[in-house]
This record gives sequence, C-alpha cells and structure tokens, in this order.
Amino acid sequence: MFAALIGALAALATLFPQVRLNVYSSLFVVGLSALVGAGYALREARPVQLPIDDLFPENLTSSHRLSASCSTTREVILQVNNLATRVYPGVRPLPPDRYEQWLMVNDNLLVVLLNTNSEVIGYFDIFPLQPEFFNFFVSGAFGEHDIRREHILGPQQARFVKRMYLGGIAVDDPFSARGKRHASILVWALLKYLQNFYCVPCDRELYAEAVTVEGERLLKRFNFRLVSGATGRKDSYPLYAAELSEELINRALSAIPDWSRVCSLAWESEVTKRAKRQRHTKKLK
Repeated sequence: MFAALIGALAALATLFPQVRLNVYSSLFVVGLSALVGAGYALREARPVQLPIDDLFPENLTSSHRLSASCSTTREVILQVNNLATRVYPGVRPLPPDRYEQWLMVNDNLLVVLLNTNSEVIGYFDIFPLQPEFFNFFVSGAFGEHDIRREHILGPQQARFVKRMYLGGIAVDDPFSARGKRHASILVWALLKYLQNFYCVPCDRELYAEAVTVEGERLLKRFNFRLVSGATGRKDSYPLYAAELSEELINRALSAIPDWSRVCSLAWESEVTKRAKRQRHTKKLK
C-alpha cells in the first residue's frame, strides 16, 4: 500500500512537471503515505468478530430460493455434465446421450439443485440397477461406463430393490461460503429423496465409489464400509456400502440444518398435490 501511494504520487509528478516539490514537501508526502499505509495494514490485520460470508452468504432481504427436483431435460443434463467435469478433473463423465436413455427408463435417477435462474449449482444421481449386473459391478468386473439402458430399473421395480448405486454428488464452487452452504442443502435433499423414494420399507444397501478424498471422507462420515479396494476394479476406485435404514437417515438429518425454508423439494410438492386431490375427491363423493 505504501509503495503504491509513492508510485501514484510519482506518476502525478510526471504528468504535471510544472509542479515542483521541495525537500519539505517530499518529506510530507512520504510521511503521509506511511501513515495511510499503516492505517490500511492495521485495518486488514484486525480480528474478525463474525464470518459474515459463512453465516449469511445470501442477502436475507432477497426472495432467493433454491429448488431440488428430478430432471430429464437435455439442457440440465449438459449442465450436470459440465459441473461433473469441473468438480472431478481427470474423471471421464458419462455421455449425455446415454444418460438420456437411462432417464427414459426411470425419470427419478437425477436430482439437480437449481438457483432462481434455473442454473444447476449441484446434483446427485442414484441408480437402481438390475441385480445380475450389480453383482458384476460390486465384484469390479464392470464399471460405471458399462451401465446400459437395460441395466436400469423402472420406478416401480426400483422402490423395492435391495441395492442402489450413488453415482455422484457435487456442487459448484465447493470451497466458497456459498458452495459449502449448497453442499449442506444438497446432502439434506439427498436424505429427503431417499426417505421419499426408497424407504418403503427402508431395508436396503446404498453403494458408492470414492472418486475423491473429500468423497471418501463423506462416505466414512455416514458410516459406509469398504467393500473392495481400488486394485483390480475396472473403475479403479474403492467401493463403499452402507445399510440404508430409517434410523440412519433420521440421525443424519438431525445432524444437519433443516433447509426446507430455503430449498423446495419438487417431489414433496407432488405428494402434497396428490393428497389435496385425494381429499377433494373424497369430498365430492
């Protein structure tokens, strides 16, 4: 800061050569620059009482609201593909065309977190897979890129499947205050999604590959156990699994904030609409 002020004054002197500085004027300029520089350094070094950006990364006076919903549109798939490429550098993303084929079989596979501009700021996907293929996947003989349309189970079959695969979970800009907040919202949405789509009953297993160090930490935090190491697996990533129970989901939900005032869940809106229609039908009868 001190050097910058001296440089700026020197530049002014060059621009206006008619202004002559004597020795006293020069000393005054140097002293003034030193005082301003010291004040700036003191301001920057002062302790921070509250991390405002971490506490409130959004403006509370705005009508900002996020939404989490299942999506099948190509525009969203391409946004997810771009996000996965940024978040998982070096990992080959799934081809959008193939992903579209999967969504034709089951439109509940992909959940995206959208901002008010309908931009994808996070996503997760869960695949209910055909049992025989899943056996080869668990053994490591097949990898994620071997999944084809015929290996995906439809919504009705998926509700009673015993094993599912968590393909990925990611948010944009994960190390910023806003990104960390979105990550918490996304995990909350994931737990609510599992409650809605797969806890009827909730006696099944959820599998996931640990592609990053952070992903592995998250899996361990939710008590996922190591099924097989990376060595010998076609995907070259360790595979983890956890018993998916109502107790586990409720315990996880109690450990994170309830984001229902910030983020709307499209599937819960559908349940509410369905309940209202049923009540209306009963009244008509």
